[in-house]
Amino acid sequence: MKKFISLTLAAMLSASAMGITALAEDKITVTVNGAEVVFEDQAPFVENDRTLVPMRAIFEALGAVVEWDGETQTVISYDPKSEVSIVLQIGSNKLFVNDKPVELDVAAKVVNERTMVPVRAIAEGMNCKVDWDQENLTVIIVKEAEPELPGAEIANPWTEYKTLDELNAAISNNADAKVKYAVADPSVPATVSENGYRYLAAENMAEIKGLWEVGAGAEIVIRTMPGDTDISGITGGEKLSEEKIGDSMVEFYRYAENTVYAVWTCDDAGTLYSHSVSVTSPDFDTIEVCKTLVKDVEDHHPKG
Repeated sequence: MKKFISLTLAAMLSASAMGITALAEDKITVTVNGAEVVFEDQAPFVENDRTLVPMRAIFEALGAVVEWDGETQTVISYDPKSEVSIVLQIGSNKLFVNDKPVELDVAAKVVNERTMVPVRAIAEGMNCKVDWDQENLTVIIVKEAEPELPGAEIANPWTEYKTLDELNAAISNNADAKVKYAVADPSVPATVSENGYRYLAAENMAEIKGLWEVGAGAEIVIRTMPGDTDISGITGGEKLSEEKIGDSMVEFYRYAENTVYAVWTCDDAGTLYSHSVSVTSPDFDTIEVCKTLVKDVEDHHPKG
């Protein structure tokens, strides 16, 4: 199993490494209802015939509020006028419009510390008309005027649960989730803080998060979801080792001084599932705890 150190680090490689095809000297512009969108410190570019633009500028130009979940590398937006929500994860080949998946030709990525998103998919997801002016290298977006509605805050996309049983029962009862595993409950001596379990329906990701009493206090996050991707949400790290635990090859990384994390996939009846474990503590060697937790996930993840 070959894993990138992180989605963000991979996305910050040079333009040639990413296969960006836009000419560096050509300026691509974007207009919304005739007004040019200003991109201050990162210009739009074309990759695989799709124009990517800075996330915040385009969402705000379209009248949506936008938030960034750094833990999951996820863009969360909401347009209070059209009542359209969009959820998009860095590196994913799909976005979710009001929880309905839309396939992408080009995934969102981070370039020069700016999150770049495919403008056509975003605009069309918000019910806009999109055209391309080849002569002037301009993306033309038309958004019809809609009645003013009271402002709205972005709803928390995570569903919180107080116990592991509640989380797993909710996933099992969700016919659309297609998740047939139980999230592991760490076998090391542990006390999970309240609301330490949550589920992100748009990405089909389950997460255990909280403070565990493992010798000294430690912050531990365990994530799992279908597919083959790095879901650690950590932006880089030094690879420490790669070893087989249970039936899976697991890669371990050290991030900064006090965090160790592991990423791996396992096969469940022909379907790949991604897992990540991260451990943060200033008081002890986190890699051994990380390995213990990985083994626990492997032992509790039902195969077949």
